[in-house]
Amino acid sequence: MTQMNGTNGFTVPPLPTPPAPGSGKPQVPQMPSAPQVSATVAIPVQAAPTIANPGRGQRLQPLPGQPAGHIYEVTDALPQPKRGLGYIVELVDGGVRILAWMRDDLKVYHIDHPITEDIEDAGDPLRDHHPDVLLAEWDEDSTDHTGPMRVRSIFEPEHGVSFGEYQRFDDELTILAAALDFGPYAHGRFVVRTMLAASWLLAYHFPTLEGRRPGAGLGRIFDEFRRVTREPVADAIDSIVWRGAVNAATAAPVDRFAARELIEAGAAALRPVSARQPVRFIIVDGTNLFWAVFNGDMPTDDRHVVLAIESALNRVAAVRHSADGKDNENGFVTTLDEAACYAAVRLRDHIWSQHIEHVLDYANVNNRFARINDAAAAPGGMWDTLTRFITIGESLILPHRFEYRADVNTATGEMAVIFSAPDETQFQSSDFRDGHVVDVRAMRAAHAATYALELAGLLAQIAFTAGPYVTRVTVTGYRGSLYKTEDPVLSLAFDRASFTTNVLPRYRDGFFDDAALDDDPARILPMLQPAAFSLAFNARRGLDVITPLPVPQSLLANRTPLWADTRPLPPQLSSLLRADRAQDLDILHDDATIKGSEVMDLRRDNEEDTPIGTSIELESVIMQIEMSEQAPVNQRPLYCENPTQRLLVSLVDDGPDTRYWKAPDALYNARVGLTHIYRDDGDYQAAVAQAKAMEHIAPTCASAYFEEAVVHADADDYEAAARVLKFALTIAVARDDVDFVYYRLAYALWNTGDRESAAACYAMRTLDSASYAPSARREVVQLLAQLGWDKLPDHDQAVARLREVGIPVAPQARALDVLAEAAMGLVDAGFPCAADAATDIIANSTDGDVLRLLRQCLRYGVLNADDVLAAERGE
Repeated sequence: MTQMNGTNGFTVPPLPTPPAPGSGKPQVPQMPSAPQVSATVAIPVQAAPTIANPGRGQRLQPLPGQPAGHIYEVTDALPQPKRGLGYIVELVDGGVRILAWMRDDLKVYHIDHPITEDIEDAGDPLRDHHPDVLLAEWDEDSTDHTGPMRVRSIFEPEHGVSFGEYQRFDDELTILAAALDFGPYAHGRFVVRTMLAASWLLAYHFPTLEGRRPGAGLGRIFDEFRRVTREPVADAIDSIVWRGAVNAATAAPVDRFAARELIEAGAAALRPVSARQPVRFIIVDGTNLFWAVFNGDMPTDDRHVVLAIESALNRVAAVRHSADGKDNENGFVTTLDEAACYAAVRLRDHIWSQHIEHVLDYANVNNRFARINDAAAAPGGMWDTLTRFITIGESLILPHRFEYRADVNTATGEMAVIFSAPDETQFQSSDFRDGHVVDVRAMRAAHAATYALELAGLLAQIAFTAGPYVTRVTVTGYRGSLYKTEDPVLSLAFDRASFTTNVLPRYRDGFFDDAALDDDPARILPMLQPAAFSLAFNARRGLDVITPLPVPQSLLANRTPLWADTRPLPPQLSSLLRADRAQDLDILHDDATIKGSEVMDLRRDNEEDTPIGTSIELESVIMQIEMSEQAPVNQRPLYCENPTQRLLVSLVDDGPDTRYWKAPDALYNARVGLTHIYRDDGDYQAAVAQAKAMEHIAPTCASAYFEEAVVHADADDYEAAARVLKFALTIAVARDDVDFVYYRLAYALWNTGDRESAAACYAMRTLDSASYAPSARREVVQLLAQLGWDKLPDHDQAVARLREVGIPVAPQARALDVLAEAAMGLVDAGFPCAADAATDIIANSTDGDVLRLLRQCLRYGVLNADDVLAAERGE
């Protein structure tokens, strides 16, 4: 292996030749052979008794697959409940056999005798309301009356398996799309009971006569694979493999393709991984891609297993997209054959020209994250550039998991991007060539390298599109977890003028769409024309670990830990934040003579057993701190539990000239301890005094107000407790703080007799807060019983009640406005480390993930997360 750093030539190992079909060389491992149990021994069929022909039957036209000599009719001449549409019968010599009964809610049940009693009175003899065939509706409130046609099946016992889509027009139905051939009923409108009978015969009766399980080889791709989001992932994946591999003889082509993809991706290894730590899948709104949710610290080998399964599922998503276009967006598993499945994936993987046009479409799109309420970011500044970059990134529909972070300095025009380069295990092990499924495992490393390089070029264009002032971008790909930024495998620097002139046209003209590049990644680098690069190919033409290009110095200059950052703040920020330097905003670096942890240890070890002695020691701690910690002249002490509280001081102080010094953690912790000791001793006046002293040094800290409210509640002064908690709502912005304030305020209001306002407070998300949810639920049950209500008000009703009685609705708009103005201003001024926590709070009141991802960019930039955390601690 040779690492290349620079812009000139390099040597690439020879390309291995894939085995030709029929050459006798090893090919893709075969799927498990089917034991055939589902093909021939599914359901025993007993002939129904023959009864006299009642007459008035409407004969059905012969259907595809109908057994020779069998004739079917529908009739309403036999006794049936009032909701019946009639029976499906088979004509036999001397009479008819009853096969099924149809109901007016578009359900069909197999049955062999007339139903003479009313269903409601008979205790439902129809198998607990599980029909053989059901025509449901997509939306019961819609006026177009369209919906899925489903057959009861062991493959989807709860929902049934879809085999078509219909539309109803009064007493007539028409087929919009079908996974089965409806023959004479495939086109046009027919009366409801005729279509119900045809559906039941095709989807349920004929398969049963042939010894096949109803539903085998049918279904919508989306319905089948959505189960991985609802069930334990290992069970869901096993069921997909079972359906398409173990039951391969009766499975649809898409089922067989999906099973092969999952087996080759390592489905068997998923169960032990998911047993070691939680793994679940979601489907991302907007892209309809599968996304695995798991612990970021998952071991590398386990992560490869999960991401390989994720990529395989997204290949099935590509097949679904192709099938949707052929059958009215239903995407049936029967729509494509296996060759078409592979073709759909191949098409999805080679549309870089479409990706680039999608990116360019964002050049003049309004950035909705550049203004939040009354706060506005500088056009083209760092906040604007980063949120534009993330907005474009989140809109892409890419074949593999796409994780990324970015950093920018618009004053120098430099930007850096890091992204997760997929491991080769995320790529297909097989392909369909010349009518055969062939083994391409030997080429996966090259495929991964080609993809990573092409994605690096796309990311460069996203950077240039997002940032009008960006003139140079460095793009670095990491294999594995982006959080750890381990194993860098490529690093490319691009100049805007050269890229726009020479590389962008190649993307737009489809040069990078050439599938031949998959096996020859060496051809990609000259096409990208990087200004500098660090790259290494291994013997299989995959990417090896390299030393990445250095992060631009202008970006590192903005990454000084806050506690050590002596740079002055711009005048507007200085006025808003009551601070002159960046380090004045730090609240996490505890360098006091007595550490906050020491006081916590003292309280934990002695507070309950020796409260008097502990109180004396705590008083001593306060005295020592006040004597040793010399506060700057004309500055107020300030304690904050989290960085957002430091940015909110303008809500509670005397004006823009106020300044603060960082009160030691030990001082606040000592006051908390004294409050608890005096409260437990029944000295409420002394406890309130300590709580107010806490509020004086922590005016934006919600927990300080909690302490005073608890003292009042213990003294049965719930009016005072409610008053304090209402004020706390004006400064509480973190979700945990807001929820807890409402929880305690609810109880206080309840005890003042204001039950309706108490119910509104309980309804403000408090029941979802895990730590105290059980006690909150018990309280709610008692309160609702007193009110005579069945349930709490919904969120809108709760908010209306709070506003009616003058209780703040938190987080308050004024507080969020201050946070937004501070965050945007700090980022644009080059202080991203001071803005990440505020951005996280703002994200909770904003749709989508853009601001949550921005928070990661602000916190870590393109640096190793562990290194950033260590620097914050001063290590």
